Amino acid sequence: MFSESEKNELRTIYQKSIEVIDSVTMPNGAILASPPNARYPYMYPRDTMLILRTLLELKQYRKVEKTLSFVFGLSGEIGEWHQRYTKDGRPASYRPSQVDCNGLVLYMAKRYYDCTKDTAFLKKNWKKIYLGTRFLEEHYIKEERLVYSMNSIHEWPPMEAGFEIWANVSALAGFSASRKMAGILLQKKDARHWALIEKELRESIMKKMVRNGHFIKLTNMNKIYDADISELGMYVLGLLPTDDMIVRKTADYVEKELYDKKLGGIRRHMRKHGRPGRNNGGYGPYSMYTAWMAQYYLDAGREKHAKKYFEWFIRHHRDGLIPEHVATKKNFLTWQEEAKNVGRYYGSGRKEEAERVMRSKEYRKEDLAYWVVPLTWGHAEFILAYHMLKEKSFI
Repeated sequence: MFSESEKNELRTIYQKSIEVIDSVTMPNGAILASPPNARYPYMYPRDTMLILRTLLELKQYRKVEKTLSFVFGLSGEIGEWHQRYTKDGRPASYRPSQVDCNGLVLYMAKRYYDCTKDTAFLKKNWKKIYLGTRFLEEHYIKEERLVYSMNSIHEWPPMEAGFEIWANVSALAGFSASRKMAGILLQKKDARHWALIEKELRESIMKKMVRNGHFIKLTNMNKIYDADISELGMYVLGLLPTDDMIVRKTADYVEKELYDKKLGGIRRHMRKHGRPGRNNGGYGPYSMYTAWMAQYYLDAGREKHAKKYFEWFIRHHRDGLIPEHVATKKNFLTWQEEAKNVGRYYGSGRKEEAERVMRSKEYRKEDLAYWVVPLTWGHAEFILAYHMLKEKSFI
């Protein structure tokens, strides 16, 4: 499937991925989205929880427990988790609390328990688990039997405010996890209550958020049927099996619409949803989502189909370091001009990151823009995909 030189490059990326995650894990358990001197020197609950899936795969249970304990310690008065925090746990958000963060924290707490049977951990954090689930309930609209969120995985209200797929899938994973944890701790009333919401929410997602046999991005007064990587969420969080027909059609639909024919890899959504200046660093494929597609097609037994996503990583790494995403120089310059015109260029570290891009060898010699190198989440998803290759004896 791979040549010896390709195998060596994949091993290099894998080893560097382990090093990156270790290097951005703070003594208190916080895991930063990028190194402290890069654009994302923060702990994002979303990134962190998805990174913990990889640490569980690596059987680093003590690290997972430490990070989860740190995150539970950040729970707000009404059970919410903010968009992001500094490395010492101070809120540093510029977006409202994001519903999917709550769902993901609860989901990972249960995943940790599944691996360790650490009942003491559940007992210690039960109050935070309860409040976190109650926060999800506050966003569960009984009349619609769906969760309402202002923004979600792309942190972009214009295309995510409403009943959005990732927020709802994450909430479903959260309610399911909390129902099971309540059962383990004999909190029978809570378990029954959350089981009912879980059932209603699952049924409503499958009824209202599926069109033409695949999942859709958003349903409200302005429905969005366009391809979006978040539509693969039911597979990513293990809520539907790989061979489920809707999951399969969703993966093929996402690939058809979002595969970057010039650069390879998977873009996160349709270009038209970027708005001027929104696609930081230029429209192009993302590392973590490219790894999701590799994982899916390996799981589905379509190994040759998965190969092209590993080839993207082989082409687009910097001495083993993975960027958040890659764009052509043309798309980068288009974004830069738009961002300046609409006033987005000089905030949130965009200008500084753009200057790093323009100094890079990729930009000067290959006409490519590598945005945020390395991105911790991208490395974590690559590790999961790499382990699947090892299990299938391709590495």
